[in-house]
Amino acid sequence: MHKSHFFPKITLKKLCILSLMTAITAILSIYCTFRIGNAIKIPFKFVSVFFTAVMFGPFWGGIIAVLGDILNVFLAPSGPWIPLITGIEFLNGAFFGIFFYKHSYETKNYFLRTLICCLLLFLIDMILTSLVLTYVGYFPTFASAIIVRFPAGVIKILIQGIFIIISKGYIKSFKQMGGKDFE
Repeated sequence: MHKSHFFPKITLKKLCILSLMTAITAILSIYCTFRIGNAIKIPFKFVSVFFTAVMFGPFWGGIIAVLGDILNVFLAPSGPWIPLITGIEFLNGAFFGIFFYKHSYETKNYFLRTLICCLLLFLIDMILTSLVLTYVGYFPTFASAIIVRFPAGVIKILIQGIFIIISKGYIKSFKQMGGKDFE
């Protein structure tokens, strides 16, 4: 039998946890997203995406973010499904994994990684998402998209940064619950 090395190894325990994280992400994206119009939103689904990326790495963090976005579009639509936004969601989940999967949790290093991660996520959100929303017609110009979305983007990234810093104390115990499967 030929083994495929394209996808990371997955056990039944990991599959169950990933399924649970997908469900939590969908619930958070549906019920814990604050919207101002169609283009401005402050979602809290990053919580489950962050923990998935910390436990399983960038690939699975991105996949859970994508599945949460797709489930949100089909279960509680607030506009059409935009595949480019789903791709940006994958990047957001992957960045959590890149910065926090299998890394040290020393205070100085952790704060620096949190700051860099939040700045990159903010730039991705402001630039790429605003470009996509301008392209599909939500905004007449890129500048207007940035101006309208900027306050919500700042609030969103502050919430994410504070959450990541607060969750530092829980990450080790959270990862220890899963044993070897989280490595």
